[in-house]
Amino acid sequence: MYRLVWIIAVLLILTLVGIGWFTLVEGWSLLDAAYMTVITISTVGYNEVRPLSDRSRVFVMFYLIGGLGVFLFAIVQLGELIVRAELRTWLRRRGMISTLHSVKNHFVVCGFGRMGRTICRHLADRSLPFVVVDRDESALADCEQQGWPCVCGDATSDHTLLEAGIERARGFAVVLDSDADNLYVVLSARLLSPGLQIIAKATDENGARKMEKAGANRVVSLFATGAATMAQLMINPQVEDFFEIVSGSGTTLDLAEIRVSAGSPCAHLALEETDFRKQGVIIVAIRRPDGEILLPPSASTPILPDDVLIALGEVSAVSGLLSREAQ
Repeated sequence: MYRLVWIIAVLLILTLVGIGWFTLVEGWSLLDAAYMTVITISTVGYNEVRPLSDRSRVFVMFYLIGGLGVFLFAIVQLGELIVRAELRTWLRRRGMISTLHSVKNHFVVCGFGRMGRTICRHLADRSLPFVVVDRDESALADCEQQGWPCVCGDATSDHTLLEAGIERARGFAVVLDSDADNLYVVLSARLLSPGLQIIAKATDENGARKMEKAGANRVVSLFATGAATMAQLMINPQVEDFFEIVSGSGTTLDLAEIRVSAGSPCAHLALEETDFRKQGVIIVAIRRPDGEILLPPSASTPILPDDVLIALGEVSAVSGLLSREAQ
């Protein structure tokens, strides 16, 4: 930015010097003076708009000798800035395309509004891979500055979702402004990836029910969730401290669910035989594939494939455990 301002200032000063001479010394009009300055410094070589006095001819000679080099240097610098900017944009897009083609086991966030940005910050704080989808280029400019992979396009388009790697994703969040768009995206995502975990935002209960029928695993109704949270905090004021620790900005603790695969190191082991506690993670609950919830699980509880472990621990420890189980 500093170089661009410097180049513009040099060109402006150089032009004003010529205009000032022809206006003050020769008494020309502003238009004639500006025209003569431009054709002189750019070496176009048109005929003089008016006859020049001897002193003005001497000025033009020195003006060309001194000013032409400065003019050409400024133009070259300006061209270099433009080429570098285009090259950086091309390299960034190329890197983005390469990242999108290689990313897997990631999250897709459709919508980069206030809620989408918050989700992305939480994922980034936990070093979890994700891709943002939004049609607003100006909104995605901030996403690119953060170095977050993104796709500029309509989230209701199957092509856009496939470009974001939805068939390789582990989770999908739909937080567009319109419930109608969210419903359509949920339906498209479910058809493209039948086993995908889909979380959607709804503004009312009617929209939430429709999204669940369309294939959303979870629907967050902002008003209902907010009201329930406020009621819980009124009944149990001290619970707010725990909410702040687990979900607040800059938190050191994280609460996450871990799906146990058949090849997981902890599969078929009793809870006391695992290394979760050594890693700084506590398993507070286990959800069986049939829906049974063990809360709290005993030390002798066996961990089976397809179980979902609810883990609590420091952000770094939980992130490391998630990464290990995802491999």
